[in-house]
Formats: sequence, C-alpha cells, structure tokens
Amino acid sequence: MDKRVICDICGISVPPHEHFVVKIDVYADLTIPAMTTEELEEINSEATLEKLMKQMEGMSADELQDGVHRRFLYRLCAGCHRQFLSNPLGLPRKKRGSEN
Repeated sequence: MDKRVICDICGISVPPHEHFVVKIDVYADLTIPAMTTEELEEINSEATLEKLMKQMEGMSADELQDGVHRRFLYRLCAGCHRQFLSNPLGLPRKKRGSEN
C-alpha cells in the first residue's frame, strides 16, 4: 500500500496519486548587461573580486546559495492546489472601485 501524502499548506492527509506537486526554482538573473570595450577596460577585476570575497566572508552556505539558486518542492491537496493557482504569490487582491 502506498504512503499517503500530507498537504504542505493545510496538513491534511491525501491518498496517493491524488495530490499536486508544486516546484519553484528561484535563481539569480544571469543576463550580463551590455558593456562597451572602454567599460570593460576600466574594470579592475582584481579589486572587484577582492570586494566580492570580503562580502562573502560573513555569509553562511545557505545565504550564499540563496544568492544563486534555491529550489522548493511542495505537495498540495486539491483544495490548496486551486487556491495556489488562483494567487500563486499570495499577493493582496486589488479591490475594484464601484462603477456607478
């Protein structure tokens, strides 16, 4: 017999194969800004790298990873799945003004 799944939002037990999986990947934008040859020549890469290493000294492994990539996996029941799809970021709903 397959194990039941616990909904990560409401905590109810869900029969096997009756749940939904939500995968979220959060990662740094890897787009490199356009730069001219002159701008590239002006960069002091040694000083930039040294500054970056200094910033990283006081950071934990989790903080360093969060700056690059983090993956989340959630299992949801049908009700929480519908609710998640209607507002995946959990943003406050904007109320429409009455049109009289």
